[in-house]
Amino acid sequence: MRARRQLSLEDISPPLQEAELVVVDLETTGTDPQHDAITEIGAVKVRGGEMLGEFRTFVDPQRPIPAYIASLTGISDATVQGAPAISVVLPGFLEFVGSAALVAHNARFDIGFLTAAAAKCDVEWPRPTVLDTLALARRVFRRDEVRDHRLSTLASYVGAHVTPDHRALSDARATVDVLHAIIERLGPAAATLEDLASAHRRATAVQMRKRYLADGVPSAPGVYQFLADDGEVLYVGTSRNLRSRVRTYFTAAETRRRVLDMLPRAQSVQCIECATPTEAAVRELRIIAREKPPSNRAGLSPEKALWLRLGTGSEGLRAARLARDETDGSAHIGPLASRHDVEPLRGLLTDALLGRGAAWEQAAVHGRSFPSSHRDALHAVMTSDPTPVLQHAARRMRAHAGAGRYEDAERIRQLAVVYLTAARRAARLRALGSVPLLIAARPSKDPVADGRGWELLAVRHGRFTATTLLPWHADHLAAARTLAAQRTEGDDEPRPLCQGHHQETEILLRWLDSEDVRVVQVEGTWSQPLFSRFDESTLHEAFTATAHATTSFDVTGPGAEPA
Repeated sequence: MRARRQLSLEDISPPLQEAELVVVDLETTGTDPQHDAITEIGAVKVRGGEMLGEFRTFVDPQRPIPAYIASLTGISDATVQGAPAISVVLPGFLEFVGSAALVAHNARFDIGFLTAAAAKCDVEWPRPTVLDTLALARRVFRRDEVRDHRLSTLASYVGAHVTPDHRALSDARATVDVLHAIIERLGPAAATLEDLASAHRRATAVQMRKRYLADGVPSAPGVYQFLADDGEVLYVGTSRNLRSRVRTYFTAAETRRRVLDMLPRAQSVQCIECATPTEAAVRELRIIAREKPPSNRAGLSPEKALWLRLGTGSEGLRAARLARDETDGSAHIGPLASRHDVEPLRGLLTDALLGRGAAWEQAAVHGRSFPSSHRDALHAVMTSDPTPVLQHAARRMRAHAGAGRYEDAERIRQLAVVYLTAARRAARLRALGSVPLLIAARPSKDPVADGRGWELLAVRHGRFTATTLLPWHADHLAAARTLAAQRTEGDDEPRPLCQGHHQETEILLRWLDSEDVRVVQVEGTWSQPLFSRFDESTLHEAFTATAHATTSFDVTGPGAEPA
């Protein structure tokens, strides 16, 4: 049983002087988080006006930096040559952030790029509190004081120690001084982090009227449900501190339209305390899938997925809504983010292995069989070896870039990343879904009995079974035997690529990817596939290798674009 310390009001809403803040600034190749990339990250961690540390690194955007961006920031292709990719940088940055709130000037831009990068790299975004000094400055500095609310203008007005110069760390340092000036202006109105986060807004009348719903919510990790008077589940969420999280729904910090529209119908909040945040995340998914709350968007239909499947016989490469057993020689990659990815992926794989307009694909369309060697090659690039596809994509990217067609090169790069992501997801689901029982342990991120401890997790065929927290010197094997004896409905029913619960499995995989995880007990075989082969950095390596190679691609004539 986990021993929890009763949190005080100060724990729930700590004074701003005690809150850690990480002020971050990014430099990028453009303004679109989905298509442009980060070139530099600079951040400063502060608490109570004292600097605790700094973070700065260049990032290889794995694409050319436009000339006007290089002129503005001074960051060119040569500057980022040899710099780590965002997939390497992001985990280190999030470790630097820890549990601190994030601060940025025009936070929608910086946080948008960071969350987009996390999604592309399959890194869990921790959903920190976000403060926007632009929005706050618009409240506290009137237009008769400053001509605009640009960072450079504000830094000059407040007498910042650093002049912003479109470099990440300099701009972050200047933002720190602007932030402190804003806090000084707000005075008692910014007594807590929650106060500061909502200082530029006002709570609605409904939020004020419904605040009593947070009364009695425990200060523990778990799942919360907003219920209507007839018991209908309106909205489901999860938090490490249920009381603190639920209280935010009744403050000006909550601006999501679907939540504000839900609050008038809400009559109660029901909570399920969980031993760990991982258990809470899984329970949240399962409740959303079962209840389908109208105000939730993600996870409503986990049984739905979209795969690119290599079938048997004359089936060829086709889109599939259900993953089949692969023992017949079929193969899948996915789940895919969009049905619009299917045809481009088909074209990329067939072009890479067999040439554009592959004859065997035409034969498959007409129901005729095709050589087994072609199927074997496709099976390999979908399950184990992406090299032929990456080399093909890299040569096309190099040819387009050499001809000055950077948008075409970027389009091929994005398609190759879609392929790598889909193949990596399938490999990970395939590996964990085949294990009858896996029990692992990692150091707990939360105190256990007011000290260090371990978090144990039991997984059956990719589904969560149970979890527990142990003191540091407790007997892992005894706890593992207890977890192994627990079962829930469906645990012992393996499904191809965790069909129907792949979102849950991916939560567990992220847990297993964390540092210092130790396998305590396993039934069957738990092996780590070569996931790194399906990483975006391998595409960058393939592209770099083409720098001194000649290419025969004609990027100006017919057939220049990938299918």
